[in-house]
Order: sequence, then C-alpha cells, then structure tokens
Amino acid sequence: MQDAEMSALKMLRSGFFYLSAATAMLIAVPVFTPVIFIYASSLVGMMGMVVFAAVLMPSIVVVFLYAVFGKIRPGMRQLSEVDGQFRICYTGTTLMLVGLAVLTLGIAVNVAVGIAVNMTPEVENAVLVILGLGGVYIGYAIIFIGHVLTFAVGAFKLHGRYRNPLYAAAGTFFVLSIFLTPIGLLRLDAVLTLAGLGIAAAGCVLIHIALGHTIKMKG
Repeated sequence: MQDAEMSALKMLRSGFFYLSAATAMLIAVPVFTPVIFIYASSLVGMMGMVVFAAVLMPSIVVVFLYAVFGKIRPGMRQLSEVDGQFRICYTGTTLMLVGLAVLTLGIAVNVAVGIAVNMTPEVENAVLVILGLGGVYIGYAIIFIGHVLTFAVGAFKLHGRYRNPLYAAAGTFFVLSIFLTPIGLLRLDAVLTLAGLGIAAAGCVLIHIALGHTIKMKG
C-alpha cells in the first residue's frame, strides 16, 4: 500500500510539473508574439513568427495531454485505490477525456461543413453546423466539470489527507482560475485570461512543491 501511494504521489508530482510548464508556454504565446510581430516586416521576421507558432502551439498541446492523461490521470487512479475519496478526481480526468473527444468531434464536423459548404444542401449544412456547435459546447462543458473535479476538488482532497496548507492554497488558486479564464475568453479580455492562466500555473507549482514535501515526509 505504501509503495502504491508513493508511486501515485510521484506520478502526480511529475504531472503537475509538466502541466505548469505547458501553462507557462501558453502564457508566453500572447506575450512574445507581439515582439516577434514587430520584426515581421522582414522575411526573416515573418518566417520566425510562423516557426514560433507552428512549433510552440503543438508542443503545448502535447505537453498538456501528456501531463493530464499520461501522469495525472494514472496518478489519481493509483491514489484512488489507496484512498477512495480520490475516485471523484479520477472520474474528473475521465470526464476531461470524454469531453475532449466530443469537442474534437464537434470541431471536425464544423471543419467538414466548411470544406463541403458548396457541395451540401443548405438544410443539411444548417443541421451539421448545429450538431458541430453542439458538440463543441457540450465537449467544453464536460471538460469544465472534469477540470473542477480533477484540480480544484483534487487539491482540497490532497489537503484533507496530507494536511499541507500549500494544497489548500493551490485549490483556491484553481477555483479563481476556473472563473477568471472562461470569463476572460468570453469577454475577449487578454489581461483577464492571462491572469486566470497565471493563477492556474501558480496552483500547479504549489501542488508540485507540496507533493515534494509529502513524498519526503513519507520516504
């Protein structure tokens, strides 16, 4: 049991490290893109901006997916086998996976409609657009619920078991981020969105540090 718990904690710590790195890279995109754009009047500057976007964005997606589904999800599964109160957090990662699949399907439908817009009757186009947008909104809602259960609830569950105040602080940061980031995106407010992402990154760092302390105490 002790070995399984230590393995879970180490996996979670690794996952939150990668997640904080992915969030930091995501924040860097709107921060550094204008700087690159200043030099984009030249061919070299334009090529640099294209390479920056083409390399960084896919890298962020890969690191994020690896962190959540390659580390945090299996870590929560192992921890739920040690303590049943973490099952809801593991369920959260499952919801995020399902939501991502639904979201991807919705986006794919919208892209297909865009490509075939001149080949499909207008009525069918409208139906497909509604289905595609429905998939996007439903997928986002499922991901949102999974995010809350995995990170906000997960942080407070970790605090309840290991009594490290950094877990509670991280949970508070995640709750703030859950509200700030979507509001910023809906209002197209870059400052609010970046603030939400920054708070989320700080929450990931706090959990990473707290997990390190917990592992050291149990080691």
